[in-house]
Amino acid sequence: MTVKEAFLESIRSLREVSEEYYLETLVLLSYILKIEKEKVYLKENEVLSDHQIKLFKSSLEKLRNKYPLAYLTRHKEFMGLDFYIDEGVLIPRPETETLAELAIKYGCKKQRFLDIGCGSGVIVLSILHYCKEITGNAIDISENAIRITKLNAERLNLLERLELALTDFRNYNPGYKFDFIVSNPPYVRSIDVRNLPFEPEIALDGGVDGFEIYPALIKKAFELLKDDGFVIFEIDPSIQDKVKKEMKKYFRKVDIIKDLAQLDRFAFGRLKTVNKTVLIKDIKYEE
Repeated sequence: MTVKEAFLESIRSLREVSEEYYLETLVLLSYILKIEKEKVYLKENEVLSDHQIKLFKSSLEKLRNKYPLAYLTRHKEFMGLDFYIDEGVLIPRPETETLAELAIKYGCKKQRFLDIGCGSGVIVLSILHYCKEITGNAIDISENAIRITKLNAERLNLLERLELALTDFRNYNPGYKFDFIVSNPPYVRSIDVRNLPFEPEIALDGGVDGFEIYPALIKKAFELLKDDGFVIFEIDPSIQDKVKKEMKKYFRKVDIIKDLAQLDRFAFGRLKTVNKTVLIKDIKYEE
């Protein structure tokens, strides 16, 4: 079997199960050949070894059964960087890049930030990579997440500017405040989690409507921010009104920002300078 024959077989097979069959075929063959996907075409007449054919067939069967490509290759590109990924963490989505871009735009000249629920570390490490002077903290309740974030930090030479903690955010008290906070928390409706069987439920399940974690998360972010700090949460568009209402209890300025698909995907909040010890929960700060 030549590379070209494998390419055509993959196209035919994946066309039935994936809208991105062409890109997935390129990534699959780059994984098999151990080369960059842009160079696959240069190898079209190369004959695959018996081992490569066996790996190709077994991998293609997994993809036909909707096993995630990122888990198969153990890699996922995010913000132009290559990250190690496995079944212990959520696969980063393209829309989350906008969250990282917003943080870089507004926070790059700050000193210290926090990523709550860091997963594979794509958000915190992307910010650290593009903001050379900033320091980051990252926390997660999952041992796998902390392990993989640390591994990716080592691969990207960013470990010296990163402080990791295995903890529930509700119990996190580092003893100092942050300039800004980012988080991509679980916001998939419980009923829809079954449609993502290979990814960790703890990183997905947001309760009945996806809003379950936000009240505690918003309150904790308020407590951990400096008086002029800001926060960016990723959200599901269906809960944007509820998230905005909850954030207005704590934040002076609250905006909902759209992703590239023009969906209401991010909630941005900036603090008003207040005495945090006398906060009345039902106060809504308006611009």
